[in-house]
Amino acid sequence: MQEKPKVAAIVPAYNEESTIGEIVRVLVAAKELIDEVIVVANGSTDRTAEFARAAGATKVDVIPAHGKGEAMQHGLTHTDAPIIFFLDADLHGLNHEHLRAVLAPVLAGEKVMNAAL
Repeated sequence: MQEKPKVAAIVPAYNEESTIGEIVRVLVAAKELIDEVIVVANGSTDRTAEFARAAGATKVDVIPAHGKGEAMQHGLTHTDAPIIFFLDADLHGLNHEHLRAVLAPVLAGEKVMNAAL
């Protein structure tokens, strides 16, 4: 049986203290799918980073605001995972089945990239 490749969830976030905690908790709880949760608080001036850490994010960095793309790139520099799962910090109602629906085809080798349903 082949071992599951490492999966990193990278969450760029700008002033998302109201939603980041729940997003991180859902990601951390999906241990069979996601190995690490990296939150990049991109210029956030609120408690986004604090709430992400409290919710269990593996790595939290606060960087100056230079846009979402730079925050995504910054997250990539902090993982060696061959599978990257990007998601927004302002999602509402994220659950385990959403994660499975997006990641399962990639983990099974059926797709090299998959988008939200």
